[in-house]
Amino acid sequence: MAQCPTSPNYHPDFTLNQTCLTLNGELGNSPTITFPTFPVTSGTVLRLTPNVSNTAASAWYTTQQPVSGAFTTTFSFQLSGTTSEIYGPADGIAFVIQNSSAGVTALGPEGCGIGYGSSPNCTAGNPGPQVGITNSVAIEFNSYYNQGTDPSNSDVAIQSCLTNPNSVDDSGACSLAVKDLNHLINIGDGAVHTVTISYSGAGSKLLDVIVDNVDLFSGGIVFDMTTIGLNSGNAWVGFTAATGGGNDNQDILSWTFTPQAETATISTTSPTSLNFPNAAGSNVYAYTAQLTAPYTTPEIQVQPILMTPSACDALVQQNFWPARCFVYNNAENSGLNASVMFSVTCPTSSTGTCGSNVSQNFFAELGTTFGYVQSENPWIVYPGIFAFLNPFPGWLKGAGPDPLNPCTPPANGPLFQSNQIDSFFIDGGTTKGKSQGGGSCWVATYDTPGELWPFITVSSPKPTTYKLNSVVPANYVCSNPITSQPVTSPTGPYLTTATCTQSSGAQSSCTQTGSGLSCTGSVNTSTKGLHQFVVTAIDSGGNQNLYLVLYNVK
Repeated sequence: MAQCPTSPNYHPDFTLNQTCLTLNGELGNSPTITFPTFPVTSGTVLRLTPNVSNTAASAWYTTQQPVSGAFTTTFSFQLSGTTSEIYGPADGIAFVIQNSSAGVTALGPEGCGIGYGSSPNCTAGNPGPQVGITNSVAIEFNSYYNQGTDPSNSDVAIQSCLTNPNSVDDSGACSLAVKDLNHLINIGDGAVHTVTISYSGAGSKLLDVIVDNVDLFSGGIVFDMTTIGLNSGNAWVGFTAATGGGNDNQDILSWTFTPQAETATISTTSPTSLNFPNAAGSNVYAYTAQLTAPYTTPEIQVQPILMTPSACDALVQQNFWPARCFVYNNAENSGLNASVMFSVTCPTSSTGTCGSNVSQNFFAELGTTFGYVQSENPWIVYPGIFAFLNPFPGWLKGAGPDPLNPCTPPANGPLFQSNQIDSFFIDGGTTKGKSQGGGSCWVATYDTPGELWPFITVSSPKPTTYKLNSVVPANYVCSNPITSQPVTSPTGPYLTTATCTQSSGAQSSCTQTGSGLSCTGSVNTSTKGLHQFVVTAIDSGGNQNLYLVLYNVK
């Protein structure tokens, strides 16, 4: 049997890794008999319930997932094919995180219990399971109106009784949030619906739900995942569903669960920051994004991948020797320093990737802010003599063979193909660069080859002798790094000259040109003797260059 992936990855469908799910089904009218035809991964879908009344079902991934930190899960579902002329489609599905003693056999009540929660309205006369799943939080997608329990026949609720048996009562103490979707989205209309659930982890502890690109709980709902009693931060993840008098085929069409990932909508107007706190709650690094051209599905999913510095260096040096990955200080857990790669995809696009063709290319300014210390990055002094003035930073972009997991290295050849950097700030550790085209993998580096300081040309003063108090103009140009603008590359790098200054005399003006900064000023001839005229250029990557002209005045 093939080894199960570390986390659920059923995209674009459930064709592969079906044995990595534990399935539980029960026909409520015969509670001692397990109904043989559900749930089932048949072909490309996970069918939680068939269109048979009075059923309850659950499906759990066989490996517990880290849920105390940030994560994102995306799935699509379809509720269709009811055979009930009286009641219609019922009752709905739920995405559930649980650490109950039942483990992967956990199953709750049928009918309006939706397979995870109890309620007097649901358990009265129910011969099936009577008690909700303990140690759980459920994001419920209800498709049937049960008076006293639900606001309508189409709503989303976040329910948790912490370590006690869960409940589906939307008005009870276990209700964290409810969104009535009536007149907005009909969950049981037979159409395919897409859901993204994100959790910010330590610090803000925000749980949010997006259905069909509609953010249901703007800003998120505060919930401490550890209050359900986790197993060292881990729990079982999966789905429950149920039918009652009404019924339908309740299918999950695709599903991915991405630990330590966050999803955000980005725009052309201002940067969006996705923050990743450590276990102590401190936000020690962030991923920023801003579109530079409109994009039809501007929702991105960013997954940080923590690596040992040596493993990260080995990947980047296949194509960019002797570049080294920045080591982020206190990157994930308290006291842990690591290099970080960022996997960037677009989960709401048709393929899950960002930009599948030229007309839909993904143009954006992407970057990372992080804390670091020199002791963790000892080679930052190489190869220049100015140490922190010449970090030779990089913002490398790559894309492996799996478009949904772009940081997966290819079997042969380098993962990282280009350096897209356009700015770097040593204070606070901020690296930025531009993107064009599909899903991608990014990593911040230093000592990146091919990144030279700006080239300086001084046409005046000359290394000659001038008369005392004579008028000598200063004319000089600080050019953008030539290697940062290769003629053959339509993408980066994009380093430009940020400043161009003179050390003596007076600078009049600097004009931005396509190739850099062209500056004018005056030369100091007010005293006799040997003089130094120094031009300093600093590019947007923080690299510095000096140009010295010695002239005499008599």
